[in-house]
Amino acid sequence: MVDERGISGDRIYAITDTRGKLGSGKSTNTFQRIDNLLSMQAASRDGTTFIKLPDGRKAPVGSPELTRLLSDFLAQDVTVTREMDTPHFDDGAVHIILSSDLEKLQSLNPGSDADPRRFRANVILDTPGHMTAEDLLGRVLTIGSTRLKITHPTERCVMVTAKQHDLPSNPGILKAISNGEDVHFGVYASVLIPGKIEVGQAVDTSAKPGGNAANSRRKFGL
Repeated sequence: MVDERGISGDRIYAITDTRGKLGSGKSTNTFQRIDNLLSMQAASRDGTTFIKLPDGRKAPVGSPELTRLLSDFLAQDVTVTREMDTPHFDDGAVHIILSSDLEKLQSLNPGSDADPRRFRANVILDTPGHMTAEDLLGRVLTIGSTRLKITHPTERCVMVTAKQHDLPSNPGILKAISNGEDVHFGVYASVLIPGKIEVGQAVDTSAKPGGNAANSRRKFGL
């Protein structure tokens, strides 16, 4: 489900340090770099969210056991915080990448796997080979009853190269993305109309504001 905030439940919880900063791969006014976050997994079952460590131990969010496990594993005092006044999103509500861009990235970095999990996207669009994320900027995507407005490119950082629980470190990914210019890969979208999206649904792109919708409409897959 997609609500006004984004994908329902996405990043509703965050690991925070003793200053209340959100755990991340970078340090800013809001975020604090904490290594090994991507080696853990989170899953919800029957309304309860669990965090699982690489060694298989897990505990529910809100339990003293989880606070102890995370603090020991990350070698600092941390807790799990539910989103309140400070948004847990880095930059946008819904994060989208294209299959065509993944294929191009793989061709630029043939010695490694451009696994989509590195980019932690909410939606992967099944797009024709000629399409790029830049083609979607300013457009509105209609997926079932949901409408998303593509707002701006996703700027990448070293997090895409980091080791995850079953993916090795891959420094070449960021270099392949930048290609000597920028470090954009994927796009962000705001939610115009909440709704439900499912794998296999067709995606309809309307024209940019002020454009000719009849000549600009495209369809591809989700």
